[in-house]
Amino acid sequence: MIFATILTVFLIEKYCQAFNQFGLFAKDRLLNQPILALIITPAFFWMSAYLCRKFAVNASGNSVEHFRESLIEAEKTPYHFGKLSNLLGVKVIIIKTISSLLCVFGGGALGREGPAVHMSAGIFAIIANKLKSFLPNIKVETWVLAGGATGLAVAFHAPIAGFVFAVEKLIKSKPNNLISDAIRVLAVILIVIGALYYHDTAAFDANANFQFSSQIILLIFTAIICGLVAFFFKKINKYFYSKLASIKSNWWHLIPIMAGLAVAVISLYCGVYSFSGGVYTVDAALLSPDTLLSYKEVGGRIINTMISFISGCAGGLVAPAIAIGAGIGSIASSFMPSANVDVFLLIGMAAFLGAVLGEPIAAAIIIFEITGQSVSNIPFLLTSSVASFAVLKMVEKYYPKKI
Repeated sequence: MIFATILTVFLIEKYCQAFNQFGLFAKDRLLNQPILALIITPAFFWMSAYLCRKFAVNASGNSVEHFRESLIEAEKTPYHFGKLSNLLGVKVIIIKTISSLLCVFGGGALGREGPAVHMSAGIFAIIANKLKSFLPNIKVETWVLAGGATGLAVAFHAPIAGFVFAVEKLIKSKPNNLISDAIRVLAVILIVIGALYYHDTAAFDANANFQFSSQIILLIFTAIICGLVAFFFKKINKYFYSKLASIKSNWWHLIPIMAGLAVAVISLYCGVYSFSGGVYTVDAALLSPDTLLSYKEVGGRIINTMISFISGCAGGLVAPAIAIGAGIGSIASSFMPSANVDVFLLIGMAAFLGAVLGEPIAAAIIIFEITGQSVSNIPFLLTSSVASFAVLKMVEKYYPKKI
């Protein structure tokens, strides 16, 4: 696994760097040549969606969900690549890379972290398949899991979160060899740490002072709102994505074009915090001493993310979920002007990510690592993430199935 890990770290790092650069190109275009966005965004949305539809349908859609499907498929045939080629094959990985970069260059509001998980799992699975003749007892399922953990660790520079993410998956699938698989994943994560020269990987600087005070009720309310918004966010995305993806006529070509035009218009109206992967938005919000994200930016971000996803472009929902959560937290903090804004931002980030990702513990650790929090703040992040996830599951249980 050493070779697979080092290769994956190198490739995913290069991919993330390109993704960030392309996102900056889109922001510069919006700021300096806004009218050009009305032409560029629809064109690149169409190219991004068409590549997926024509060559690898599983390159688009929810990247983390594709990873889950891959684990389920690998569990059925743990020692054979088999049908995994449809989810993790070379063609899927290549198309996902190109399509997601086209989407973000065009101004799409999807992220890099979901694709990183999907692509890393694919790289590990492909290498495992190539080694079958030398290692006939190699367990593809373990390699897929280790690959997903590596992708998350590299994309966020959060190796602890990558390991926790894998362990949550192992616990849910209830494998007989939980400990041995966890040890293998841990070994991979240690290699990732070495490959990244891990010392201080905090992507953002958040000066948060968590304490039980009059803020606690508003913080709990923020987590609950995140769970409710996440439920409708996921449900709308899934429903319209499947409906539009099932269209077989040539009218389909209008979908990504109109989606791109809509995103361009919304971005022009709502501003630079309403599109792209979300890293710039979170960074700006945490650096601002006051409330930065208003209803307009947050609403624009939510709508742009859903439109980008529904259009059929490749990209992820993980980083956008963090940005949306930060936006919800920013709005909540405006109701308490004397509050520490960063506290609300972090609560919103952990809560919304936990509900969207479906792994609340991993979500809390992700926010803990990327914002450089002290260990004493983990319980607050974990509580908000678990609470939001619980609200999501409760609504899913009682929401009418036919609606």
